[in-house]
Amino acid sequence: MLRLWLAGLLLSATTLFAVKVGDPRAAVIAELGEPQSKMSSGRREVLNYPGGRVMLIDGKVREYRGTFSAPADETAAAKAPPAPVVAPAPAAPAAKPVPPRGALWLTNLGAAQAAAKEENKLILALFTGSDWCPPCRAFEAEVAHDEQFAGIFAGSFVFFKSDWLRNTPQPPAVAAEVRRLKQKYRISRYPTLRILNAEGEVLDTVDWTGVEGGGTLKEIMIEAIDHSRKATKGGVKVERSWWRF
Repeated sequence: MLRLWLAGLLLSATTLFAVKVGDPRAAVIAELGEPQSKMSSGRREVLNYPGGRVMLIDGKVREYRGTFSAPADETAAAKAPPAPVVAPAPAAPAAKPVPPRGALWLTNLGAAQAAAKEENKLILALFTGSDWCPPCRAFEAEVAHDEQFAGIFAGSFVFFKSDWLRNTPQPPAVAAEVRRLKQKYRISRYPTLRILNAEGEVLDTVDWTGVEGGGTLKEIMIEAIDHSRKATKGGVKVERSWWRF
């Protein structure tokens, strides 16, 4: 049943988006209009639209995901500044596959909380050890950056990751923050997925061991996270999943 639903989701998705990676910010605004919300951090800016989000680095499109459509108000679209003429880029020596538009995992909990408040979402917090923990590596490879996974949950969650590294040096401030969160949230096994509200309070812990029927790791995690997504702001979990995306 899960596989059939996921297949239907892919078949029903339609992307109407002419802007390409490397185009300037003005080209995005000209096509989609002003975003519902936006978030900036250093050189990075994320524009949030009803159908998805566009990430820019230094004012140019770096990555986008979701189902986009032209603005319904043609008059407003006509008022948008025209996209500047951009000289064509030199031909690449060989065509490269477009990377999947997966989830954007923030690594600063404060930034994740601010985004959750602004977007009225919960936080899916991943506590992982990507350079020493085999299950963590499997989750990263098969689930965390999967486009389908992101499409299902991006409307409900801001994605946050705390990576406890054992074999890779980290800046002292980052390592101290990882240790602090490990203690605060009492993380004793990896990976651990928890649902937090915008205040950083734990609403639920994702339990994928109770998923019945088997399937791939991605299918199991999608179902388990969906069950935990039903946790309310008061921390009451609804046991039955209705798959309301």
